[in-house]
Amino acid sequence: MNRLLAWMLIPRHGGGVVQRYGTAAVSVTMAAITALLLQHYNLPHPFTSFSFAAIAITFWYAGTGPGLLAIALSCSALSYFFTPLKVGNLPWDSYLVIYGVFGFLVSWFSSSRIRAERSCAEARDALEIRVAERTADLTTANQALQQAKEELSQLTQKLAQENLYLEDEIRSDANFKEIVGKSPQLHRVLKLVETVAPTDSTVLIYGETGTGKELIARAIHDLSTRRSRTFVRLNCAAIPAGLLESELFGHEKGAFTGAFAQRIGRLELANNGTLFLDEIGDLPPELQPKLLRVLQEREFERLGSTRTLSTNVRLIAATNRNLSAMVQEGKFRSDLFFRLNVFPVELPPLRERREDIPLLVRQFAEDFSRRMNKTIETISPGTMDALCCYPWPGNVRELQNVIERAVILSRGPALAVPLVEIERHSTPGPAREDTPVRSARRQPVRSILSEVDRDQIIRALRDANGRVGGPDGAASRLGLKRTTFITRMKKLNIDPDAVSVPDKATSDSSDTSDTPHALARIS
Repeated sequence: MNRLLAWMLIPRHGGGVVQRYGTAAVSVTMAAITALLLQHYNLPHPFTSFSFAAIAITFWYAGTGPGLLAIALSCSALSYFFTPLKVGNLPWDSYLVIYGVFGFLVSWFSSSRIRAERSCAEARDALEIRVAERTADLTTANQALQQAKEELSQLTQKLAQENLYLEDEIRSDANFKEIVGKSPQLHRVLKLVETVAPTDSTVLIYGETGTGKELIARAIHDLSTRRSRTFVRLNCAAIPAGLLESELFGHEKGAFTGAFAQRIGRLELANNGTLFLDEIGDLPPELQPKLLRVLQEREFERLGSTRTLSTNVRLIAATNRNLSAMVQEGKFRSDLFFRLNVFPVELPPLRERREDIPLLVRQFAEDFSRRMNKTIETISPGTMDALCCYPWPGNVRELQNVIERAVILSRGPALAVPLVEIERHSTPGPAREDTPVRSARRQPVRSILSEVDRDQIIRALRDANGRVGGPDGAASRLGLKRTTFITRMKKLNIDPDAVSVPDKATSDSSDTSDTPHALARIS
């Protein structure tokens, strides 16, 4: 119905010339036939009204030219039905004037309507094009907004986790506030730090427990170009093996039981920054190839995700173990060891830089006295000599704890170090077999235990033919690590350079590969 009305009301000037002019002839002919039929039956036959309708239809649907033809045909047919009337002194019939005025009005209205329709159509097309363009722009903007929203959500979550991590870092107590010392050994280490810090090379820090490996790692980060980025640390020995992979690489929601939300790993937190892996020797074997891939390809996946993430992180590792020995024993991957051991830095123990002990004692005394609102002004020479003579098996951390305890016990301006505890923990001198009679005084329990420990080490060396390492070595027989066994030998003053054992004096020395570092002199 709507289409029919639109066809009837909207002017259409399309079609060929014959069709258009034919419309004029057909419309006037139909008006004349209608009038003749009415006249035949003696009914009113207003041809004038019929002709007006034919002219209007022609102008409306066929245009101006066919409309003029319809006027001419109507005037010719009108002379058959009526006598034309004169209008004044005009030389044409009055009906011709009326038809002309009527045709002009209809033509003007039709043309105006056509122009209006064309303008509306053009405006509608332009509006549709503009709406389509705006819709496309809005769709693109909406997609970009959604992507930006997702990125903002991820960055917000990452920032929240970084804030939590940094808050933990602020709350955690550092081993010491700054690097203190003037010994040649420490000066050599600091020179290495200054050399490697501006690069992005991987650094492997060796050192006993408590020597300040994390402080050296922080110094490398602070002197590098990444100092404005995050310094993230992870102790591989302090986290269970099942959770270490999640801590290092992160996980997706539902990756395992208890994974209620997505977690960003330390590698992702340290992107463009520095990642410090402490106790790298305790890294589980199943995680070693994944860490190797990060070092080689700089790519990894979160647990439960198939999307590969890229990271630009500088790795600093630290260990108190002998990684090369672990490689030989098959406990550490050789390729990972070579990737980590790009620039090794070995920290000397505190007993090898005794000239730094007075500086450290004063530094720790000032720090703890300031925290506890105490005033420590003097340290007696005897106390300082006792501190310098102590071997400090726990290195700087042990010294820090002793000074903290001393500040707590101090009642005046002088530092009261519990020397009795220091002497009690000191290592007794080596026992001599040529001593005829032991002193009648009672030996301290600590000394007796040391003697028993010494006898066990000597017996284990005899049973192992002087071999320290390996599955049949003396360290394995006592259930100790090779490095711990050698440290205990040095602590008990068992000479590692001796090459003879009374029970094996005639044995071939080629069978003991560890002889230069393992055999003890039994006096």
